[in-house]
Amino acid sequence: MQMDLTTLLAERDAQKHKAELEKLREENQRLLQQVSDRIDLAKAEITESAINKTMSVLDNTRKWVLGIIVVFASVLTLAGVIGISGMSSKMTEIVTDKVNSWLRFDDGSSGSHQIMDELRTNALLDSLTLRYARDNARGGGNQPHLNTAEKQRLMAIILNPASDNFQFRDALSLLIASRGVFGLVYEDDTGKKIAEILSRNDFNDAKKATVWELMEKERSLYPFSLQMLNDRSKSYDENILMDAFANVRQFDENRARQFAQANLNTFKSAHSRVELAKFLINIGADGKDIDALMTDLSQQQKLQQQTSFVWDGYYQALIFARIKHGLAAASPDIPALTQLIATQMDKGLQLTITNFGIGKPSLYFSLEKSNDPISLPEKLLGNAALVDAIVKAQPLTADRLQKVSDFFQTTDRGTWITTLMMTPAAETQLTLTDGQKAQGDEILDSVWLRVEEKAGQPTLMASWRDKTGKVHEGSIADIAHGQQARFHVDFDSWQLDTYRWKPDLTNQLY
Repeated sequence: MQMDLTTLLAERDAQKHKAELEKLREENQRLLQQVSDRIDLAKAEITESAINKTMSVLDNTRKWVLGIIVVFASVLTLAGVIGISGMSSKMTEIVTDKVNSWLRFDDGSSGSHQIMDELRTNALLDSLTLRYARDNARGGGNQPHLNTAEKQRLMAIILNPASDNFQFRDALSLLIASRGVFGLVYEDDTGKKIAEILSRNDFNDAKKATVWELMEKERSLYPFSLQMLNDRSKSYDENILMDAFANVRQFDENRARQFAQANLNTFKSAHSRVELAKFLINIGADGKDIDALMTDLSQQQKLQQQTSFVWDGYYQALIFARIKHGLAAASPDIPALTQLIATQMDKGLQLTITNFGIGKPSLYFSLEKSNDPISLPEKLLGNAALVDAIVKAQPLTADRLQKVSDFFQTTDRGTWITTLMMTPAAETQLTLTDGQKAQGDEILDSVWLRVEEKAGQPTLMASWRDKTGKVHEGSIADIAHGQQARFHVDFDSWQLDTYRWKPDLTNQLY
């Protein structure tokens, strides 16, 4: 018994919203549980560390005292009973002073002070990180809020050459995150002091690399970065130059463009060349040099595929960059985008929703085992003219219609997120596998197209209502005059936005 199309679509939408609410509930519970687990783990680690390190001081004290007793016993044996009282007093005084110095918390050189200072530092970093993760999970903002004392303590860790590399990274991550866009706009004293680490010999290379990485968008780093790009001695390593480039591109697009164009074909690292190419694509400076690079990368990938199940995906990264640049334009070039996307669809380009086993599911482009997140899905799915052009990029047979329907449809745990819809022209005709025909002028409104598994095979299905109100559903065997029909993607804007990729800011702290 066939269902009314309105009822069918209504039930589909109801299931979508119900499933979405359930997913949001599960996601909130998961995030809060993660925060709770991390807090419990941190408490346990801090407690265990405090006990172990405190006991180590006491154990060292015990061993030292026992050693002194042994030495003292030997001295007594040699000295006999002559002057034993004076010697005993002196030895007691030595032992007492030594033990007290070890156990004093106000002495910066004492073992107890050093251990408690390390515990205090770890506790501060852990508590601030966990507080940020908790606030972020509860929607409390995208940057940690630090008071003056906390900022001063973090700066003390950062500016101490002897600080642990991991503590240095955690402290710098929290401080940079707390600055938000401030560091992007202003070159302040805090930023300058941190940037000066790059020119100091008492900081190790690991800390300097961390500064380059985490201060990529800080204006205070710009003078150092620009100086490196302008240096003609060629004394800087390619990786360091790429770090400097990542900073300069934030503030001087023209200089960054010059650097990218000058080094696109000279740098040895494929990763560096791809990053330079992506930058040029993003600023509209795509060209023949990038075409040549992509040809080279494609050939390298084919060689990799002959010997390995894993490859670097650099070629796909530039394909994704070109698609996303085209979609981001204020007035997208429909013909160029259509050709690009349709060509890559023939090579396996897909839209997928996945979370890779962790976090919130997001929408991705997928091509040959490579994935790239989509931050503006409505630029593609909401552009009816582009969708229609992609569908009609090749002669519209039943096979082609199945291919594009499969491309534009996405589901998450059984819930439809996006599906392809067709508004037929009067002359458009659908032929079903059972021989029935549906003429466009007999169809009321649109036809819901989708690919479903039938008897173990992907099958193009259609559901529609005729002008008498009767609902029809069946698998499509053929389509005639499909070029005269109009195609668009059906989705709920609010629901689709929940699958828009957004960076997890708390992960940047680890």
